[in-house]
Amino acid sequence: MNMLQDFLHVFIPLLIIVNPASTVTLFTILSKNSSKKDRKIVSRNTVIYATVLLIIFSFTGFTILKLLNISIYSFLIAGGVLLIVVGLDMVRSGIQFGEQYIKGQKPLLNYSLVPLALPSLSGPGAITFSLVKIQTAEWWLILLSILLTMVIVFIILLKANNIIRFLGEKGMDALTRVMGLLIVAISVQFIIDGISLWISTY
Repeated sequence: MNMLQDFLHVFIPLLIIVNPASTVTLFTILSKNSSKKDRKIVSRNTVIYATVLLIIFSFTGFTILKLLNISIYSFLIAGGVLLIVVGLDMVRSGIQFGEQYIKGQKPLLNYSLVPLALPSLSGPGAITFSLVKIQTAEWWLILLSILLTMVIVFIILLKANNIIRFLGEKGMDALTRVMGLLIVAISVQFIIDGISLWISTY
């Protein structure tokens, strides 16, 4: 039971921060003139790229912090502030941090890495959360959470058009804003944890 709770404490916030709803909207816009086969290829490539990026940052980020002599509580506070920015962007505008610049006429397949995998799925919020959580949770919980999150994202991307049609533009916008509010709450907890850890060291 405790193991399940530990997993859910990592998996649920990560899924919220990754926020497939925002990526679905972006994916649908970029793939509106593409075939079903092409959309499937892009969905697969996007999820692979995002998974690899999150795993790399999660398992090597702390080593980088040590090299730079940055304490974990400093990173918790900084990560909390960054997540607040991400969450507020979603609450105010219904989009994730870094998505505003996406325009152009390049082939759809070019969008698998940027902007779909980065910054939409494996953006600053998801990277920060994974890097912080790997300091307090078992490594396999982080890995399993990333993999399960990306499986869910892949399924959602494959059903993107149906989901958009069901929720509508206003529904997707509302869902993204709600997710943003939850991210702000998570980020505040990061800051509180960081300050508490800093106080305890003195």
